[in-house]
Amino acid sequence: MAFLDNSGDIIMDAVLTDEGRKKMANGTFRITKFGLGDDEIDYGLYQKNHASGSAYADLDLLQTPVFEAFTGTEAGINYGLLSLAATDILYMPVMKVNEKAAVSNIVRAATSPTTGMFYLADTSTDTSTNLLLSGALASSDKFLVSDASTGPAILFETGLDTANIAGDAANKSTYLVSNNLVDSSFYVSYDNRFIVSVLGGSSQQFDNTSAGTSGTPTLSYTLTRGTSVNTDLQLSNYSTSRIAAGNDGVVKDSSYSVSDTTVSTIAGPRGAFGVLGFVIKANLDSEFTLYGSLSQDVFGDSKLYSYIDTTVYVKGTKTGCQVQIPLRIIKYISG
Repeated sequence: MAFLDNSGDIIMDAVLTDEGRKKMANGTFRITKFGLGDDEIDYGLYQKNHASGSAYADLDLLQTPVFEAFTGTEAGINYGLLSLAATDILYMPVMKVNEKAAVSNIVRAATSPTTGMFYLADTSTDTSTNLLLSGALASSDKFLVSDASTGPAILFETGLDTANIAGDAANKSTYLVSNNLVDSSFYVSYDNRFIVSVLGGSSQQFDNTSAGTSGTPTLSYTLTRGTSVNTDLQLSNYSTSRIAAGNDGVVKDSSYSVSDTTVSTIAGPRGAFGVLGFVIKANLDSEFTLYGSLSQDVFGDSKLYSYIDTTVYVKGTKTGCQVQIPLRIIKYISG
């Protein structure tokens, strides 16, 4: 990796792939599409009240070194820019994990101990006694269980996370649907040394309208394996699958007794949602020794567990918004 000096004229640095060079040689090379990204840019460098005047407010931004061109797919654009027809967009969608207590069949990050991790149970040596699943966290925070078609699952949402725009159906149509800012699927990237597949929702529904004016949330789904896709996340040992997105039906309605923000982690109009599970690699044993911690009293209950900490990356295929999910793969040993 290298940077190019961007302190003077604007630079365009292009590198052709083998296929591109072939087409250049036979005279058929034509640029029909291109992508733009702002991976290098730190918008905190913008100085609205620059001492030398407004003309200098973005000087540091304009002179930020840019990445040298790569030939890999999306290698230089992890944060791609979107082309939007609307000129009055003030907010862009974000992605957040929903850990609201109002939804029963979801997994929440552990609060005891306060790791902030989501637990994925490897029950390969614990299938009869279920000591892991009956442990300290099972009743409150729950565990993900490998290859479980009915969950519980990790729930995440996309939308405009601002209280300045009410999360009602009209605003969803105006700010999200009409601007093509609702994802129809998500990319999930995971460490293939420990995980062989991800599970996403099918026949999935998440809303607060089914229960009438109570506003009580309803979340239903069946977990099925995602579709493997080729991306270039630039992380060793990572694979990516695509899972389906569902229409986030949580809306603000003043007649509901349960507030929409009690149900959803997004403060404004919601776009899409997804549910997520995982399939652990079979015979995951030596990996705990190589990459994890062995025989630890994790929950203070004198039972011993081995675990591996990893990170899962989820990205909207249309909006590009994303979230990182810390995941702890844990196996009961003894006690």
